[in-house]
Amino acid sequence: MFEDAAKFGRGYEECREQADKTDVLSSKAQWRLFADEWLDRTLAAEALAKR
Repeated sequence: MFEDAAKFGRGYEECREQADKTDVLSSKAQWRLFADEWLDRTLAAEALAKR
């Protein structure tokens, strides 16, 4: 499960980077939504790994 959390964390970081790169507000908002989804998955995987 830790590998999943690491993979999801990378997805989060990539989406945040894309959000920071764009000047288009609608794109920035969409990238941040994607990042939030990856963060949720990261936290869930970390919680499962601790069990």
